[in-house]
Amino acid sequence: MRQITTESPQNYRIQLDLPPALYRRLANEAAHRSATVDQFARQVLERHAESEEMNYDITQTRTWQLCGTLEVAEPDPEYVTGRDEQGNVGTNYAEHVDDLLYRGG
Repeated sequence: MRQITTESPQNYRIQLDLPPALYRRLANEAAHRSATVDQFARQVLERHAESEEMNYDITQTRTWQLCGTLEVAEPDPEYVTGRDEQGNVGTNYAEHVDDLLYRGG
């Protein structure tokens, strides 16, 4: 029979490289709450982990729902992957949706 220990698990340490502007925002918010940056960052991470965002389902996004419903009349050859049995061009635009939509790629 396996024995279950009741010891508290050890906390894990992480190191983050933050841009100066983000660190200043964290430091200011922490100071308003009379907390250290470490304490405030932990609170933010705990809240995020408990939020709905952690249960994110990509298939429920509007972008995902649009994939496959739109047709590009003249697809860029870079994104053409082949043709189906009916001769329709297949693309991999969906794999590059962020670049194409948000960065103007």
